[in-house]
Amino acid sequence: MKKTFTLLGLLIGSLYVGYAQEDSSNQEYPFNDIENYLYSPNQERKKSKEYFTEVKSLADSGNPEALYYLGMLQKDGIGTKQNFKKSIKSFKKSYELGNLEAAYSVGYYYLKGFGDVPQDYTKAYRWFKKSESSMGKHWMAKMQFLGLGRESNKTKAIKMLQSNDIHNSKVLLEQYKNEQPPRAISHKFSEFINGSSIENLHGLSNLHVVPDTQILEGTWEGEYFELDWSKKRALRALPIQLSFKRGGGVNESLHTEITIADSLATDTGTYSSGSLSFAKLTVPIKKQFTDYSNFTHLMTDIRALELRLCPYNGENLLIGRLNAFHPVWKERANPILLVLKKKINISEDAHTAFNEQASDFIRVYPNPVPEYCLINFELPHEANVKVEITNYYNTAPYHNVLFDGYREKGNHTLEIHKLPSQQGTYTLSISYNGKRENKLIIKE
Repeated sequence: MKKTFTLLGLLIGSLYVGYAQEDSSNQEYPFNDIENYLYSPNQERKKSKEYFTEVKSLADSGNPEALYYLGMLQKDGIGTKQNFKKSIKSFKKSYELGNLEAAYSVGYYYLKGFGDVPQDYTKAYRWFKKSESSMGKHWMAKMQFLGLGRESNKTKAIKMLQSNDIHNSKVLLEQYKNEQPPRAISHKFSEFINGSSIENLHGLSNLHVVPDTQILEGTWEGEYFELDWSKKRALRALPIQLSFKRGGGVNESLHTEITIADSLATDTGTYSSGSLSFAKLTVPIKKQFTDYSNFTHLMTDIRALELRLCPYNGENLLIGRLNAFHPVWKERANPILLVLKKKINISEDAHTAFNEQASDFIRVYPNPVPEYCLINFELPHEANVKVEITNYYNTAPYHNVLFDGYREKGNHTLEIHKLPSQQGTYTLSISYNGKRENKLIIKE
């Protein structure tokens, strides 16, 4: 009898322990506090650590909701080091234990390719669908409309939004139904972009010429291309203007003014080996489509620009890869590609000099020439133009092609930096439509 009681007691004890363990994994926890804290501007190190420790303990016991919030804390580096690989692992485990919301987060990771998680549209769409969530359906409609990882089907995307009863989808639906034609790429860049690999340009592949600050100084105008997350195509193009003014120091400083569409920002960056870094260059960039009625511009922190020169059509284009971050979302911006052409600044002195040489086909300012000069000429018809420089005396043979490319009918001004270092008299030649015009210049 005593033995039977003992066995019964052990059985009851083991059931109680099992119940207690199950209860601890599903105990109530103020996850709403965690949710609010994730987006609070007043996060403190001590409090972050406390939240992480508590959530980690619950997650280790198999609580699916705790695993979800553990993934969020790991994603943003709150109370722990930021770790995207651990974060997506926590999300996937949370989903396996029944939390469908975590599937949406996994899809979002694959959509944008955070950290060391490979970008994959197919997996993103699949995980959004698994989530059975309104936001998952919202993003599936966006992918369908924009053609991300699949053929664009705008009719299907609109139907998906119509059947999705959340505010985000209602706001987006009206924009999709009344979509405006995208802004056309500037004529002077369209041929270049259409003949190039967007992905290679963004990766600066085979672009090895690093511009020095002398070449950068001045104003550059061109296109701001917002790419999709696979970096294979441009979602839209915005006009951009970059103005640089040289400073000094071991690592040279460049005062930078940037205008993107209707937004302007300035900061002084540090320039070294083709990389221009900023302490705080924040610009509100107009969104292509918005999920919120009054959220038309997205604050964007531009942290750095990687710049290279690309010879094209006889000139140098400036190719830029922009490293940017959206503080409101706590994540990096879309891949951004810049393609710009230098705006020739013709001073009053230059205008005066060109007017004084009005009877000449080739007009030069200044002459004698220091480090660089402006060459002005007018074409009666469109033509392939070749500008060359040779030494006037044959004591030390010198020849260089300064420009070789197509130009439309009309007046043109070129800014030339590829001048000989040796002082002396040189012949400047312009060839077009079988004709050749010459002018003597003096190199100081």
